[in-house]
Amino acid sequence: MHCRLIPLSLLTLAACSPSGNQGQAPDNAIRLPLPTEPAPLEAPPQQPEGAVWSGLANGGVAFGLPGQAPLLEVACIHAKDGTAMVSYTRRTRAEAGAKALLAIEGNGHVARVPLDVVKAGDPGEWQGAMPAKLETAAAIKGGAEMTATLPGGGALKMPSYSGAGALLDSCRASDVKPETKPDAKP
Repeated sequence: MHCRLIPLSLLTLAACSPSGNQGQAPDNAIRLPLPTEPAPLEAPPQQPEGAVWSGLANGGVAFGLPGQAPLLEVACIHAKDGTAMVSYTRRTRAEAGAKALLAIEGNGHVARVPLDVVKAGDPGEWQGAMPAKLETAAAIKGGAEMTATLPGGGALKMPSYSGAGALLDSCRASDVKPETKPDAKP
């Protein structure tokens, strides 16, 4: 009895296959290659040749190509409570709403400054600040090369610049935040 069912099931399967075209694609088929590897990440922007430090009218300093918007600006600002802050503006590609840490290496220190995108695009603009009194803020004060790295935004290799150290010194001196005194014990 089982012998009669097997040929019947084979006949049913054969009826489902297109005749004469077995194993071939239809004439209107389009073959698409499938990627075998993940898409490469977009390379970070490269530092342009000829970038230099310069002083700014507001007392800040800038690193970039002469006559163009600076790649990096450093300035002294003050929080509402009088705390002196070193402000950083980095111009490179940026996605709206992005946040990142700008790592500044120099003078035996690594300063990590939280930045927010304030202008999306390429180039975009990132801004952030850190208290001038922090020891790591001295990364910009060194007598040797400094590196500023922003994830996805590339790295800037900057020569030492006495103007950056002078900015930090004057910024620290301008701190007017009231010192907090320990509570007196009864």
